[in-house]
Amino acid sequence: MPLAHLPSPSDTRPASRLDLVLIGARGQVGSAFRRRLAEQHAAIARRAGLDLRLLAAFDRRGFAYDLEGLAPTALDAALQPRREDAIEALFAHLQSPRQAPALVVDCTASDAIAARYPEWLASGLGIATANKRANARELAFYRQIQRAAAASGAPYRFETTVGAAIPILGPLRDLALRGEGVRAIQGVLSGSLSFLLERLHGGQRFSAALAEAQSLGYTEPDAGEDLRADDLVRKLLVLAREAGFALEPHEVSVTPFAECAATHPDDWAAHLDAEDARWAARIAGAKAAGTRWTILAEVDVAGARIALRELDARSPFATLPAGQNLVRIETDLQHERPLWLGGPGAGPDITAAGVLSDVIAAGQSLVRGAQADSRRRSVAA
Repeated sequence: MPLAHLPSPSDTRPASRLDLVLIGARGQVGSAFRRRLAEQHAAIARRAGLDLRLLAAFDRRGFAYDLEGLAPTALDAALQPRREDAIEALFAHLQSPRQAPALVVDCTASDAIAARYPEWLASGLGIATANKRANARELAFYRQIQRAAAASGAPYRFETTVGAAIPILGPLRDLALRGEGVRAIQGVLSGSLSFLLERLHGGQRFSAALAEAQSLGYTEPDAGEDLRADDLVRKLLVLAREAGFALEPHEVSVTPFAECAATHPDDWAAHLDAEDARWAARIAGAKAAGTRWTILAEVDVAGARIALRELDARSPFATLPAGQNLVRIETDLQHERPLWLGGPGAGPDITAAGVLSDVIAAGQSLVRGAQADSRRRSVAA
């Protein structure tokens, strides 16, 4: 006999409206987020008690706004040429007293957008972001963001900035809350570079593997950021800071994944032949030695570093499937048997799924805060 459906508490009450502002609306992650939002809207309303309305969306070229909510999958028809005054008017409206709470969903890799986070959080706007740049800027800015969120109570969720949808940052915060100090973190944090290494060890040319990774949306828009390990530095900084290591960006020692991207930052794609030959020789040597290449990001009391490493072919870090991440966390209590976390670490769909999880968690926090404020006003009246 099948089990009866047990309704959650949210099944029995109306869903609370939450307005979303999506930035990077037509990028790969933004587009995947819109599809998932449309697919899951009814289920989220029923099970999480949230009526997610896409109030506004914009990117570098377009802007759309609708008080009743935009249709996520029909956004192209609603977008008008971008006007900065319209965007500023939108945020002025969002930061004034409103009926429904609002959440910024950042699916960009924009420094300019990241620079607005302290202002938005201080005004009470929540943020759910896949943008690593805010938390990987100078340490003072990272701390400014944290203070702004704490002072206003606005939720700030950025779980997908490391490991896409793998739950890594949450467990790190739990360790800190229970007083369990993190001694060291070691990991394969780049899904794009993990993908390249799996293809390279399988015999593919570097240039062909890179083209495939780009076509699948695994790399940054400028793949040179992956090849120089710029993007990996950002991920390590986010992870390290959440674990309690007070690092500045210049303190991370870096070995680039591809030399051409470091020596020819503006036209690295014209030098892929040399990278094909370089990696073919590396892979041949590793096969002869029974090893495999990986690129590890590490932080401990001695500092932070990113380097290409030739490991025993049986190492967990060396046997990852394409696009997978794996993190080893050593703590005061878990050092003989460290904590391991892993899973898919790249791709628009998995990242968008993680962003939606952040939106739900942040949205529930905002709604609870708004309801508490309403009760306080009623009592005061």
